[in-house]
Amino acid sequence: MAHNHINKEHVKPLAPYISSSTHFNIQEHQIQTVSNSNQKTILIGRFIRCCGCFTALLLIFLVIIIVLGFTVYNVKEPEVKLYGMNLLNGTFTKEYVPNGITLVAVDVSLKNTNDFTFMFGNTTTIIYYDGIGIGEGITPPRRVKAKRTIRFNVTMEVMAKKLTNSPSFKRDIRDQALNFSTYTKIDGKVRILELFKKRVVVELNCKIEYNFTYVSHGTNCLSSVDI
Repeated sequence: MAHNHINKEHVKPLAPYISSSTHFNIQEHQIQTVSNSNQKTILIGRFIRCCGCFTALLLIFLVIIIVLGFTVYNVKEPEVKLYGMNLLNGTFTKEYVPNGITLVAVDVSLKNTNDFTFMFGNTTTIIYYDGIGIGEGITPPRRVKAKRTIRFNVTMEVMAKKLTNSPSFKRDIRDQALNFSTYTKIDGKVRILELFKKRVVVELNCKIEYNFTYVSHGTNCLSSVDI
């Protein structure tokens, strides 16, 4: 009995059993934790880069809006002037009656006051006498560079019969002067940065006096611009 008591006192408790699979699971958990942390860092970095790109795009967009505000929506009016009219072809008899078709040229200038190119297509000019259309001429398409002025002639065919049939013709012949009026419509566009186009329509109404004695021409014009 005493021997058994001594043996029980010298018996040490065994250490808890830890299997290799449990140790492996701990290592795997630690690796997974590190991996998750790295993924979070990568995601945060991507998010920051996306925010930076979005901010840059937003700033570019705001700059474009500001540029458009000072360009597209601030297009200036072209300046169109008419200086006079010259007889190109056609004759008058002693009674100043024209024979057939008379060719006249109207001297026109156009100044592009914008910082971009102004373009316009075929432009028609109609000439009136005593309120009746007696002829017209066509100007071909043109391009006017920024801050430039072009000058061109509009050649018009005047129908002699319509001119001489007017009640005012004989009176004006006695006064040695014919009073004409012209109407020109220029339908064009301002090209901005070769990307945007802004339509500009110019209408020009003029009164022209053609004096036979002094071959002088007085003009009085009124223009309107629609942008």
